[in-house]
Amino acid sequence: MNNFIRRAFNKIEKLSTDEIKTLVRYQASENELLGKVLQKIDLGVVVTNGFGRVLTCNDEVKRLLPLSRQLTEGTSLRYVLADQDVANFMLGAIDQITDKQELEHEFHFQRGEWVRTIWIGGSSFVSDLDPVFHQDNGKRFLFIVRDVSEAKRQEAKLHRSESLASLTTVAAGVAHEIKNPLASIGIHLQLLGKAFQRKKSLTLDDASRYLDVIDEEIERLNSIVVDFLFAVRPMDVHLRLENLNRIVDDVCNFVSYELSEHKISVNRQLGEFLPKLRIDENLMKQALLNIIKNAMNAMETSGGALTVTTKLAGDSVVLTIADTGTGMDDATLSKIFEPYFTTKASGSGLGLTMVFKVVKEHKGEISVSSKSGVGTSFSITLPVPTSERLALEAAQRDA
Repeated sequence: MNNFIRRAFNKIEKLSTDEIKTLVRYQASENELLGKVLQKIDLGVVVTNGFGRVLTCNDEVKRLLPLSRQLTEGTSLRYVLADQDVANFMLGAIDQITDKQELEHEFHFQRGEWVRTIWIGGSSFVSDLDPVFHQDNGKRFLFIVRDVSEAKRQEAKLHRSESLASLTTVAAGVAHEIKNPLASIGIHLQLLGKAFQRKKSLTLDDASRYLDVIDEEIERLNSIVVDFLFAVRPMDVHLRLENLNRIVDDVCNFVSYELSEHKISVNRQLGEFLPKLRIDENLMKQALLNIIKNAMNAMETSGGALTVTTKLAGDSVVLTIADTGTGMDDATLSKIFEPYFTTKASGSGLGLTMVFKVVKEHKGEISVSSKSGVGTSFSITLPVPTSERLALEAAQRDA
């Protein structure tokens, strides 16, 4: 309620009939303006009371929500929502949502060959008017509904384009990788043929030096194919609520002996009371092991220190692994996640590609900072699930 209406309402007993008429006309004009604005915007808007009864809504929300009957002021959401999942979310939000808190969810509906996706966000506020006037506690629930189908299609299209570009890069890497073993096989087959021409017949010992090399190169080709399939195939991800600190501890304990052998100390700075995250434990452990192995190689000559940190940052948890190794120059830093790029003589060039894929499968982000001669720091940012975020906020309020 704006200040003018609030002051007038508090002095209503002292107002004349003409002043009350002016006040009503003013309020009617304001309501008309608000109504026109609600009808013009391309967002669905519905406001309910604490019982789920509609106080106001616009035409767009009637188009977007799956309804079994007409949605009008005074109707109950419980009896007009045709989709059970949408009904459970909106009615559940009315029961659960608290002040300064928002809930959101996406819903998918199949329409022939097309999938329509709507986003619903819910929040609450308290009306300034006397609760007695409303015959309830004055608490209101605002739901915003948006059609995000086109945005999702564009996102999927962009993802396909990125996947194609990534596949092209991987294919180019594979083409480069298979040249040497194929050339080696070709050369040794020619040498084997010339040996037959010279001697007319060969013993197994005579042929073995050629056949052994050919076997090695075939095995190398097989390894390249296996790595290629790993790089292009979708990961089989099983996300569960897990304690990130426990996973970090498990990995650090696993490599502790090897690190000590390389004269590398480990400093764990793990945040307390971190929320659980949706994590595939096996994949995350593989990713962390890859990063630590890289750090170990960077500190191979004279040892150093490895610092592992976890902390809560807003709606995310940040895991940082920093080393005091040789570091990287800008040219190397810009390519480290590219398939088949490696600075190691025996490296496959897919270790950090796997790390990048794992982080993306967890809806996370990964960044790297490095300086030659100083060290490298990997930071992985993972989102906190909505359920854990709400539990954390409730615990903070109660503390």
